[in-house]
Amino acid sequence: MAMTLIAAPQDFTPAYNPCKFIFNSTNKNLEGFRYIFDVYESVTATKIAEYRVLPTYGTGYGEVDLSKLLSSKVSVDFIPFNYSESDTPNTRYKYDVEVGEEYIVTYNYTSSLVNNGGNVKITPTTAHTFQVGDQVVVDAGTNLLITGLWTVLAITGTTDFTISALWSNVTDATEDGTVTYADKRKTVTRDIEQELKKYVFNGALPWAAFNQYDLNTYLLDDTYKLFLTSCSYRDGLNITPTQEVWFNGFNNGVTGRVVFNNSNGDSFYYDVTNTEITTQLCVASPNLNLTVISGSLPLIKDDTTEYNFYFIDDSAPPNSQTYTFTIDQRCAINPFHLVFLDRMGSWGSFAFQLRYTENGTAVKQSFNKVVEGYVSGTEWI
Repeated sequence: MAMTLIAAPQDFTPAYNPCKFIFNSTNKNLEGFRYIFDVYESVTATKIAEYRVLPTYGTGYGEVDLSKLLSSKVSVDFIPFNYSESDTPNTRYKYDVEVGEEYIVTYNYTSSLVNNGGNVKITPTTAHTFQVGDQVVVDAGTNLLITGLWTVLAITGTTDFTISALWSNVTDATEDGTVTYADKRKTVTRDIEQELKKYVFNGALPWAAFNQYDLNTYLLDDTYKLFLTSCSYRDGLNITPTQEVWFNGFNNGVTGRVVFNNSNGDSFYYDVTNTEITTQLCVASPNLNLTVISGSLPLIKDDTTEYNFYFIDDSAPPNSQTYTFTIDQRCAINPFHLVFLDRMGSWGSFAFQLRYTENGTAVKQSFNKVVEGYVSGTEWI
């Protein structure tokens, strides 16, 4: 047997988009064939699902989409009082896929049939698994009285077996034939191929955008990489001085810092020490926990018009794109903002600066009245 990988998801992919595995087997044309996909919580013996899949018409490939299963394993990590970095264990899930197969085994025999105490002894071309008492079905070719349902009477290890058919009914001992279990039981072989240590995260890209998804776009390891957010580094955001935003970073265990530079010429940072694959990074808040590189706190002063930020490891240059936030310094009636989960699992926000409620008293000036009618000719008006 041989199992071949045709296609698999990337090692880090949005959980709510297709997550399809495709394999091919040299045994796909055997009777009763099924692919077996066993899905495990990664590096554990905890099986979370098992799929038995028919070969796809035309190709014979085994195809399974795990997005429904894996998306149920992720949720969100909203930590509103995180003003620097925090791990995001609920936004990701690590899994393993092991692929095997099952099929009905047919034993061929080409060696001549042998008389064994008046019964027929068969020697198949490969080792058999029959035991005394098993029911088997024989297709004996021109030996019509041997073709049919029989009981295994004796075995010699896995080399040969004797059935209850009478030797006197054999007309041609050299005729080739086949033998199968009467109950059509299958031989199951698991874990022929493996796809290990893969991740999904709580992302949901639009259908057209998912075709262009590449995990390397988001792996924070050079100046062109993006945070896990729908926010554009080109357009940035307009935020108020009190607005709060959190971006997730696919730092893949790399530690470093987030650096902030404002329009006043000040520079600040906070350390990223999380060694897991993803990290929640606070990028906007009046409570940002920052250390001064140059200048003075706070990050947003009364005359600050904008600031930018990026991720960097222990050495320059930056390991992400530089994102810019423009500061709306207008006087707000109310400092409220609504936090929302974006398509890539980060937390953005909208500011609501105007009056949110207004009180007043309503006085009713009209009441229900009876409108009288009158007779006009023979009609009531």
